[in-house]
Amino acid sequence: MTTFAFGAATDVGRVRHSNQDHFLVTDPMFVVADGMGGHNGGEIAAEIAVETLAAAQDLPSIDALIEWVQKANSEIVTRARVAPDLRGMGTTVCVLVGLTAAGPHRLGVANVGDSRLYRLTAEGLNQHTEDHSLVEALVRDGRLTKAEAANHPQRNIVTRALGIDEKVLVDAWELVPVQGDRYLLCSDGLFGEIGPTEIHGVLTELASPQDAADDLVARACAAGGRDNVTVVVVDVVAADSVDEPPADRVSAVRKALPDGVLNPESPEPSAGSVPDDPHPDEIIVAAPTAVFTWRLIAFVSAVVVVLAILITSITVYARSNYFIEVEGDSVVIYQGRSGGVLWFDPTVEDRIEFDPALIDGGALAALTEDLGFDALDEAEAFADDLLEQADSAAP
Repeated sequence: MTTFAFGAATDVGRVRHSNQDHFLVTDPMFVVADGMGGHNGGEIAAEIAVETLAAAQDLPSIDALIEWVQKANSEIVTRARVAPDLRGMGTTVCVLVGLTAAGPHRLGVANVGDSRLYRLTAEGLNQHTEDHSLVEALVRDGRLTKAEAANHPQRNIVTRALGIDEKVLVDAWELVPVQGDRYLLCSDGLFGEIGPTEIHGVLTELASPQDAADDLVARACAAGGRDNVTVVVVDVVAADSVDEPPADRVSAVRKALPDGVLNPESPEPSAGSVPDDPHPDEIIVAAPTAVFTWRLIAFVSAVVVVLAILITSITVYARSNYFIEVEGDSVVIYQGRSGGVLWFDPTVEDRIEFDPALIDGGALAALTEDLGFDALDEAEAFADDLLEQADSAAP
């Protein structure tokens, strides 16, 4: 079995008027939730998430953990539906929990949004979760550097959160617990103010999880405290013996679908609404956009119709003509345009032979040059008449 030592701390910061962060430390479940939304919506969303997850008992797998995170999402959506003033509230969530399945003990991690879980081992500090945020997506795509992302004006825009839609995408991992490892769960109020080097130093120097949590929160507030800051530090005090644990501690992964198209536009405040915080949270959730929308279908349909009309017009023009050429001892009638049009080459429709000794083929060619006919019978009648005249005129 795995046993833990842990500590937690939270602070409103130096700018906000209310603390919308919530956390849970109840062995073996540890949670950080960073609420968002006008008035008290964010605080309520985070509180619902924590209370729902607190009821989860004896989780056997990360699949079961994902189901509970989705249950928390449903609870927030339902609450917002019956309380219109809470509509649009949401929260991030980051979870570390001991799993109860038979066999070697494992840890479960789940993440939605940009709250983080770090892992401190003898090799150093590693960010285990991936932020579901606009700037992190741009970093992963190579369009921003880490340094640019840290000061980007849209760094608070997240692409996933609980409470925004009926379904939520959850990333989850199963980890191998190793004695001596230390885990840090935190809201973005921590890493938005102090960097990984300073975080690593505190976690390394302070043996007590509670002292480390208190010191990290104090440092974030001293560095500016522009957001609520919450920290949970969890030490693995004892764990099942493992000969060669994975360096990243990962034994299984459940990754959700990639984030959808982002919409960084801020919603307009409703008429008469007055936020209770002079520095409202700038986090905005951009829900994934369907690949096929009615506008896209209408556009594609219009393009197909235009292309069909264009191809039909070209076909009619290219094939609605007949012309005559003299080739050796034959007068050949072609359907199409002399020289062809795009991919439409002329085709032979009739061939009338004559005796070159009696009829001057060169004179015939001159007579038929640049002549066009609307119908095949017109071209055939002209060719027959031309050959009769040439034959009667021959010596």
